Amino acid sequence: MIKTYANWKGDLEDYLQIGDLVDEEMADHFLNVLPPACWTAKIIQIGEPNSDVGGRATYATLEKTSQGWVYRGNCHRGETEGRS
Repeated sequence: MIKTYANWKGDLEDYLQIGDLVDEEMADHFLNVLPPACWTAKIIQIGEPNSDVGGRATYATLEKTSQGWVYRGNCHRGETEGRS
């Protein structure tokens, strides 16, 4: 099941679970809500840090896979392994 931007209400972390597929509109939100912390062909990270793990900021992260954009949780800049 794909999580859609249109159905999102409340806190992002309550709506998305690590591994959820998201629609293009959600990916556009990650890209456009603030200047992204990281933006490549395979990663989009929201520009505002979510937390601090190991003395480094983490960011809400999407990774492009063969199935589409997948939520990876809060990851260090440029990474797709959830840290918090």
